[in-house]
Amino acid sequence: MHETISYRNIWRISYPLILGFVAVTVINVTDTAFLGRVSEVAIGASGLGGIYVLVMLMAAFGLGIGAQIIMARFHGEEKPEKIGLVFDHMMYLLLTLSGIMILFHFVFAEALLSRIIASKEILESTLVYANIRVVGLIPAAIVVGYRCFLTGISDTRAISYAAGMMAALNLVFNYLFVFGNLGFPRMEIAGAGYASVLSETLSLIYLIVWVRRKRLGVQFNCFHFPKPSFVQIRSIMRIATPVMVQHIVSIGSWMTFFLIIEGMGERELAISNVVRSGYSVLMIPLIGIGQGTQTLVSKLIGQGGTHLVTTLIKRLLIISVVSSVVLMLLNLINPKLLLSVFTNDFTLISEAIPVIYIISISIIMFAVSMILLSVVSGTGNTFITLLIELTTLLIYLNFSYRMVHEWHQPLNMVWTSEFVYFGCMGLFSGLYLWSGKWKNAKVHE
Repeated sequence: MHETISYRNIWRISYPLILGFVAVTVINVTDTAFLGRVSEVAIGASGLGGIYVLVMLMAAFGLGIGAQIIMARFHGEEKPEKIGLVFDHMMYLLLTLSGIMILFHFVFAEALLSRIIASKEILESTLVYANIRVVGLIPAAIVVGYRCFLTGISDTRAISYAAGMMAALNLVFNYLFVFGNLGFPRMEIAGAGYASVLSETLSLIYLIVWVRRKRLGVQFNCFHFPKPSFVQIRSIMRIATPVMVQHIVSIGSWMTFFLIIEGMGERELAISNVVRSGYSVLMIPLIGIGQGTQTLVSKLIGQGGTHLVTTLIKRLLIISVVSSVVLMLLNLINPKLLLSVFTNDFTLISEAIPVIYIISISIIMFAVSMILLSVVSGTGNTFITLLIELTTLLIYLNFSYRMVHEWHQPLNMVWTSEFVYFGCMGLFSGLYLWSGKWKNAKVHE
């Protein structure tokens, strides 16, 4: 039990997840880096299109996290035979969900996006990019399932291997498709979409082969795919639904924030998208630690270690805050270095520097609030997690809207809304954990 909360075990679980999130981030970051050398419209469109697709993928991610919490609890209770049933039903749900989202996109996307994107050029390019990326939701959703399974059983090595493969392949495919190198046609923003889908699909094939070769399906009773059980589906959805809604709303609010900025002009949107790419890089270690936190907390409670959760929280906060301080200092030493990865427009880089100072400070607040919210989720009371997220986002978006449309603040001041977001999230999560009500949460029948 004490091994679960050791610094060594926390890092063993977290570092492959950090590398895994590198790959997810690299896809959007690489797209921005290449398209930043095409046009400002391409940068803005890939940013909005990427967030739009990410909103749908976050529904799958939330479903997977719900199943992951249950699998981690069974793992802590030493009931491996029950993990496979959760995995099989998670896959049923992920495939169904991704099919529904693809259908929704091709029926409603153009009408929906045309109402919220003011620039006709950005709208057209966003649709080109999204139409390609959305087809990749099926392999992406299955990758989510495998990642959550491996995280739930505390065997995250393959996630880092698949991450490295996806990152490398996405870079190569962007080089070939965006600018038309080595005889390939020049496809610009469409090429970035194809690169992302192809690299995700090949990464999935690797994960499938790895899990089969390690015989994890046999060990944890997976891949039997029995007749769907309503009881099992209800058990997963009870935990997963609030997490799904939380992730959709969270990313949706991120897209809303960018749409608010789009109202300031194409230049401000381009600057913000470049900054967002840099921000995503800085967040990678912290998001990886956050996902590992959910498994560590659920597994520890399953082992009967509820009284050790406070100690685990302290150690997670130390790791997370130290990591964020290092990232902040590295970024402040040479802020232009990170931005230059995503664009060669030196004027745009100079205009983005004031925003970089803001996000460098906010990353420390993110480190604290992410851990506290992940602990709440890991206890199994995901409905409380959703309430915290919704309350925080209402305050955050209201502040952002007022900064732009009522107070007419410059872009760097609009980005101070990140302080409001992380401050409220950390406060509400901390108050709930301090109350002790989380100790009675259950994740399965």
